[in-house]
Amino acid sequence: MQKPASMMVWGCSSAYGMGDLHICESTINVEQYIEVLEPHTLPSRQHIFQGRPCLFQQDKAKPYSACITTAWLHSKRDWVLNWPACSPDISPIENI
Repeated sequence: MQKPASMMVWGCSSAYGMGDLHICESTINVEQYIEVLEPHTLPSRQHIFQGRPCLFQQDKAKPYSACITTAWLHSKRDWVLNWPACSPDISPIENI
């Protein structure tokens, strides 16, 4: 039996509005994930939060939780919310 097609979409949202969406046509590794974050996090954060503090929420998938990713986010002064593993049902972005 063939697996159904899948797609990864990176996006951001908050009570203040929507940010960028980026469609990845296949699964991604750590380096590719940072390539997605680089052009989208700062512009989205500036547009949505306009200087107000914000939290970055992501699940525990390897590209998101790798030391390289964590260090990159820390270098950009992004606060990352500690998110429980295997909990896509409580992620707001999963319902958009």
